[in-house]
Amino acid sequence: MMLHEFVVYLKANPGYDRIMKQIREKYQSLGHLGGTIRLDKITSDERDVLRSLFKKNYLQKSAAFSVEKFIRAFEETKYQGADFEEVLTCYFGEKLSWKKDLRSQYADERSCFFQEIIEAFNESPAALWLAAVLKNKNNAYAILNLKYNENPEDLKRLLIQVGQGLNQCVVEPEKIRLALFASQITKDPHAFDMNRDSGRLLLYALASYYQLDYPKNAQAQMELLYRAGLIYDEVSNYTIGRGIRAFVGDKIHLGWAGFAEAGEPLHISLWNISKIDRVSCFKKRIFVFENPTVFSEIAGILEDRPGSLICSTGNVKVATLLLLDKIVQGGGEIYYSGDFDPEGLLIADKLKKRYGSKLILWHFTPEAYQKIQSKKMISAARLKKLDSIESPELKKLAEVIKKSGYSGYQEMLVDQYRNDIEIL
Repeated sequence: MMLHEFVVYLKANPGYDRIMKQIREKYQSLGHLGGTIRLDKITSDERDVLRSLFKKNYLQKSAAFSVEKFIRAFEETKYQGADFEEVLTCYFGEKLSWKKDLRSQYADERSCFFQEIIEAFNESPAALWLAAVLKNKNNAYAILNLKYNENPEDLKRLLIQVGQGLNQCVVEPEKIRLALFASQITKDPHAFDMNRDSGRLLLYALASYYQLDYPKNAQAQMELLYRAGLIYDEVSNYTIGRGIRAFVGDKIHLGWAGFAEAGEPLHISLWNISKIDRVSCFKKRIFVFENPTVFSEIAGILEDRPGSLICSTGNVKVATLLLLDKIVQGGGEIYYSGDFDPEGLLIADKLKKRYGSKLILWHFTPEAYQKIQSKKMISAARLKKLDSIESPELKKLAEVIKKSGYSGYQEMLVDQYRNDIEIL
């Protein structure tokens, strides 16, 4: 389905026509996807395509770029992972061909290249990952093809680094900062950064190991790395908690306990979470606020009285998710509140899918919305986002908001939140 959609997209834009024809010529000449595309007398359609793909203006009359660069430009799109050889075949409606002897030689050399690496890893997770990718032609298959065609030795170096990294972090799980881990494996602290080939390949390998889809955004990438014991971007990835106690084994963590006893908010980083085993909340309930102002107001109202709170500050960070995971694992219940707008409902929907019955959509009702409806209109483009809501509880609210067209903000519900916390 994705292949057909990709081809339809390419054919619909005339700016791709000359590029695709040249890629076909290079393929038939070289026997693989590679080489350099040269466009003279660039048309306005081609200029728009290049600007969109490579994020820079093409004001000159000609341009040159590698086939690898062109294909990789689609990595961050919904067409990521498509086999471009199949794309070419479907685009031109014919099976691509090149000299039989050359094809046979290429296939033999390629097979030997990958088999040598697989055998070197001796049935470890790295060997199993690479063998599965080549057999099923999924996961990182498109990237491996491109890198092999461009520079086999460079790919070999990358695969050895990634294989060693995969084996170490899944066979000997231990929480470690990604930069330090990369230094130990490659002597380069940035080797596994997400914008590096080795970083992307490591994510593919981890996704395969844990039987997950490739993480398409930064938060999902950090969560996958954390699962393998790798801490990435711990400074900016934090959550804010109040009234939460943590334990290492059976011993209470004195730092967390001090803030809980004082009733003061605590900034909790990924690293802090990696150092504890479990957490506990007052009456096994955590009240989560999307809005920092509401969180601070409720924390102030409670003063020195018990009550467990979290501030998710908009889009939920990995640190918040991992802390909520520990709360649920300990038998806790989540009361989640947020703004009544498309973005707020999408966050609530995501959390409801993750935690199911353990998460209560707190005052996310049409009745509450109608009481606090603002005069701030929501654009048609933003309202369209509500179509992707899946939770039955939120679908009703989404329809009411679409019909109204106005936002509602949780600051207006502070009194209800306070009453609930005191009663519960």
